[in-house]
Amino acid sequence: MEFITLTQDDPRFAAHLDGTFSRTKRALPIETYHPQTPKERVTFRILPLEQVDRPFWWKIYFLSCRPELLPLTLGPAVAAWLAHLGRLEDWRPWPSWLALMGLFFLHTSIFLFNDVQDHLHGYDRLNRRRGSQVIQKGWVRAVDMKRWAWLNGALALALAVPAFWATPWQLLGICSLALLALVLVMRGVAVRWGLADLALILLFGPLLTAGIVLASFTEVGWADVLLGGAFGLITAWTLQVRQFENLFRSRPEGFRTFIGHLAFDRAKQVVVIEGVLLLSIQALFAYWLEVAQLAIWLVPFAVVPSVILVSRMARAASPLSSRLVGSEWWALGSQLAWTLWWMVAVSVSWV
Repeated sequence: MEFITLTQDDPRFAAHLDGTFSRTKRALPIETYHPQTPKERVTFRILPLEQVDRPFWWKIYFLSCRPELLPLTLGPAVAAWLAHLGRLEDWRPWPSWLALMGLFFLHTSIFLFNDVQDHLHGYDRLNRRRGSQVIQKGWVRAVDMKRWAWLNGALALALAVPAFWATPWQLLGICSLALLALVLVMRGVAVRWGLADLALILLFGPLLTAGIVLASFTEVGWADVLLGGAFGLITAWTLQVRQFENLFRSRPEGFRTFIGHLAFDRAKQVVVIEGVLLLSIQALFAYWLEVAQLAIWLVPFAVVPSVILVSRMARAASPLSSRLVGSEWWALGSQLAWTLWWMVAVSVSWV
């Protein structure tokens, strides 16, 4: 076992960080100081590849695609498809299934790129609860994960081609807006004014549901856009809570949502108020979409995780409060509960 400490101005620094320094060894980051500054310093543990306890490649790939976040992307798509069960005679099976598969590969590509960037920038090295951690464990090199990301992106693009045959211009417009929204999120453009949050709402909401409906049924209505709006608001709030839990423990990760620019008390207040408003807004969307009485009776099951999460956050007295621990999972559970509710609601209401 060998240890080496490198500073940012060392010519070997980048190669150890992305794994290109050797094909037979892995550099595991043990300690990171002052990331994203000229004083950055990282201590690596150098291990021969055969001493790294790596699982099978499919498990590494599965963990890298962030399965806990799949409901954020596949959930709205499946709900939008279920909302059109009454139009199965107009359904285009192959473009529909390929679009869903393409969405999975796009999701994977985005989070693979995200893992690489967060590793290089030091966020995932500072906080071992962030990301998939497969790079930090030495299971895969950052340079190889970047290649995986490009491959998954290419697969997503290839699988999307059949969907463009029937409605090329409409889908091209949606994809262009989605790309713009993705750039706003990934680059953190104008997060101070909430543009990144708006981009998240559009990206995980109306653009996603409208795209899958166009691919599957060649035409989209306002109900599909409204359904997407409901999902977009849930997802944006979920991602805000995920960042809020660790924002004040790992400040160097920067500001990816609007709340990152606020002090703790104000940020907590905003997130809690948004959580309360979210319940009212979901009810409003349900009213606009005229969901069936049966779905209304099931609302309490969807509300429970959100209520528990809002209560825990409201009672957190400081960034180090134990009540904040696990907020990310409560937020993901809340998003999943609402996703399942909307799936049931549209299935029994719009058939």
